[in-house]
Amino acid sequence: MKSKVKLGAEAAAAVGPRARKAAADTFCEMKPSGVDLTRYSFDEFVMFLFAREIPETDPGSEKRKPWYWNTDVTFISEQICKYYTQLFQQPGIVVERFSRAQLEEGFWAIQGPNLDCSVSRILEDTVLPFAVRAECIRAMFELFKGLFAFEFLDTSVFMWWDSLCYDWHCGNRKRELGGEDLQLQDVFFETLAKVLFLDSEPCQGAALHGLGHLHHPGTRELIERYLQERPSLTKERKAYALRAAINVRLV
Repeated sequence: MKSKVKLGAEAAAAVGPRARKAAADTFCEMKPSGVDLTRYSFDEFVMFLFAREIPETDPGSEKRKPWYWNTDVTFISEQICKYYTQLFQQPGIVVERFSRAQLEEGFWAIQGPNLDCSVSRILEDTVLPFAVRAECIRAMFELFKGLFAFEFLDTSVFMWWDSLCYDWHCGNRKRELGGEDLQLQDVFFETLAKVLFLDSEPCQGAALHGLGHLHHPGTRELIERYLQERPSLTKERKAYALRAAINVRLV
């Protein structure tokens, strides 16, 4: 798996900026529906997510609709889940290939519910083995450690766990029901606990945001440890952490 990612990155570097732009233009010009991902390689899937022309929005006009709001896709869930895991484990492959704006929009497409093959939709697919989906969630730690900790995007990082954990906040999922409602919550909590202790304020803020929505029973103890180990936190960050500890909605 690792060699496949490496070869994709090397190939992109070898063809030069003109060829990379041509490839990006091909994806940008695709019609907004009927995209068949079933034969896409990992590198082609990455291009599908990020190689987009991001227009500047006129402040006086209505907010534009991102490409992923009206893109119909055909895909194999297990294949896409493994592609996401691969991307999260080696996020450095997108840093030099795409602009900050492309990364921001791509990660919004990945986390949200609008794209049928988004990671939030994939994780809800109970046909997929639980272990495959759990591995994908755990790989998100590497995404935060290897990319979000130093590539400061606008809102996609802060809202990442909100998008994935909000079902426990609004009552769509309940731990007391057991099954995947409990199992997924535990995997998310395990991963959030690791992200919370990264030496990165954006990562810590995102993790606290997610913990405030996840409502895991271990949250209070985790945040007490976080506060004890970081006595120099600002008053605002301490207050934010305490609100997460008592499961108050964080926005």
